[in-house]
Amino acid sequence: MAMEVFSEKILNLWNKCEVRVIILLSLILQIILITFGSRRKFTARSWYRIVVWSAYLTADWVATVALGKLAASTHADSDLQIFWAQFLLLHLGGPDTITAYSLEDNELWLRHLLGLVVHVGVAFYVFLRS
Repeated sequence: MAMEVFSEKILNLWNKCEVRVIILLSLILQIILITFGSRRKFTARSWYRIVVWSAYLTADWVATVALGKLAASTHADSDLQIFWAQFLLLHLGGPDTITAYSLEDNELWLRHLLGLVVHVGVAFYVFLRS
């Protein structure tokens, strides 16, 4: 007999709101980067650096997952899908107030360019599907 971790009611609610929650998380991460990113060089507090570093590392991943969920969703409004796909591409571009967190990230610009091209392709696919 398998034990269910979440009730069916909670799973149905998550299935309805999953894309919205992921998009909201992406927006929160971008707000953190815009607000705190430019000040990270001048603040020595460890919690501050950990928050900015975590947001920096997860922001692209969350935006990519949201784009994938938009591409896979069939019940959402197509105009809303087009809007959010473009919005998430802005998230993938990253805020202009934070530079790469380390020098090694600056040297990986070609990999980031390839990733951006793939993300634009996914957004274009969402646009065409709508």
